[in-house]
Amino acid sequence: MEALSSDSRRPLSDASYREFQRLVLLHTGIHLTDNKRSMIVNRFTRRLNALNIETFEEYIELVSKKNNPETIDFIDTITTNLTYFFREPHHFDFLGKVVLPKLAAGRSRAEPIRIWSAGCSSGQEPYSIGMTVLDKLDIRKQPVKILCTDIHSKLVVTTRVGIYGREQLRGLDPEARSKWFKETEDGRWQADIAIRQMLYCKRLNLFGPWPVRSGVDVIMCRNVLIYFNDEYQRRLISGFAAMQTPGSYLFIGHSETLDGFSRLYKRVANTVYERL
Repeated sequence: MEALSSDSRRPLSDASYREFQRLVLLHTGIHLTDNKRSMIVNRFTRRLNALNIETFEEYIELVSKKNNPETIDFIDTITTNLTYFFREPHHFDFLGKVVLPKLAAGRSRAEPIRIWSAGCSSGQEPYSIGMTVLDKLDIRKQPVKILCTDIHSKLVVTTRVGIYGREQLRGLDPEARSKWFKETEDGRWQADIAIRQMLYCKRLNLFGPWPVRSGVDVIMCRNVLIYFNDEYQRRLISGFAAMQTPGSYLFIGHSETLDGFSRLYKRVANTVYERL
């Protein structure tokens, strides 16, 4: 078969788009609205080109097969990953000034503070957490573990390595960059080993099994809920609550809310909630 041009676009019928919506919900929990149709055509035309597939119907048939390796690329293509260092800075201010001191008070060295960056994207969030921790706590006396998870397989690898180009350092001021990052030979920047050693990086679908034991002190799941419908939001928040004990914290995005979960969490700051 002759290779297809990289800029060619395929028609996406109403029925095929509905099947796309079903597969996205099945594999990611994301509720794909009707106005995302052109985005799907743009993003997945590149996947069809790469696979030398003629139609969206053929691609849907491929992704629908069980245990097909294309499922990973399907998920990676559909997920959006806008992030930068210290995004929503009031969260990190509250984490450093209120949450970490409270959690560390009276806790023995045998009890590390456990933080989960659920939807870590390319790692700017967990590294921002790590910098905040190291600026506020002596981790020799109070260890901290940061679990970093995302459904996007390649971004989990980026998080684990912690190397960023200059354009990816948005939100990181020169002082913090000099303190916590080292320039590499190719002109990029790698996070300090002291932060990387705190991170445990895993690919995770939030609506699949969680290899996470209960007792998570802090969960950051910011700008993730907005992609899910009400049912999936309830499932996710209830799952988080089951992982946390009273006095632990949940951070969500600036456009998100926990309305309807007052029996599980109380609001203690702007988009910061404490487990009841």
